[in-house]
Amino acid sequence: MMADGVKAKRACWIMGVSTAEPYRAPSADKDGSLREALQKVWRPNMGYRMAWALVRDGFAPLNLKRVHRVWREMRLSRARRHRKKRAGNAVPLRAEAPNQVWCVDFIHDSCLNGTKLKILSVVDEFTRECLALELDTRLNAARVRDVLAPLIEDRGAPGFVRSDNGSEFVARLLAVFLSESGSGSCFIAPGSPWQNGFAESFHSTLRRDHLDVEAFANLADAQVKTALYRRYYNEERPHSSLRYVPPARACRALESGRASPSLLPALGMPNSLSTPEVSS
Repeated sequence: MMADGVKAKRACWIMGVSTAEPYRAPSADKDGSLREALQKVWRPNMGYRMAWALVRDGFAPLNLKRVHRVWREMRLSRARRHRKKRAGNAVPLRAEAPNQVWCVDFIHDSCLNGTKLKILSVVDEFTRECLALELDTRLNAARVRDVLAPLIEDRGAPGFVRSDNGSEFVARLLAVFLSESGSGSCFIAPGSPWQNGFAESFHSTLRRDHLDVEAFANLADAQVKTALYRRYYNEERPHSSLRYVPPARACRALESGRASPSLLPALGMPNSLSTPEVSS
């Protein structure tokens, strides 16, 4: 306005700013680098707490309130979803230690060429670690057994494998295999997916962070990208129920004695694990 001939006092009055404003040197943007970092880690439906956990090592010490303020200024907030509380949502045989209960379930997707995908996930209910993500066009009880066999050989047999009542999980072939391995099946009540809530929660994350973001050209492309996501989920992605520590890092801390088993689940990790000093 001043360049067009309007006097400074008049222009400041119109804009509602101080008359000293035109003569002040522009201040540096202290949050510029933080904005760039947040924009890089942003994913659809991501919350500011997860973003804070992803960028905090590069800006330590980084206040959560500062991230929240910048997050809102950039309008990256996701819409809140209000979930109904269900009555009678008790979970049978809840895990109280690592390798006690494995949650298994299927999730479906498709490729750009029309190929339908079926994905089997295996998650340790206690540590939240994704033990396997098997992806193919068809997965039957024999394939479920073939996925569980090397995991049991490497980690030992879990106390129970929790699943719904799908035909792949109730098959006699799988029941005999689990029994011979020293494990067993724990089926949720029909129509009660919340009893396998850890698998449902993982699938929600998998859908939001991976399946809805990536475009799969074909089956091979989907298998490679999904394997990379499983590694990212276990090794890099902070988990909110573990005080924003990746599951694999939390497991290593537990094995080395730096974390108490009673504090690892949703109650939260010990404070020492949330600091950058704990190595991966």
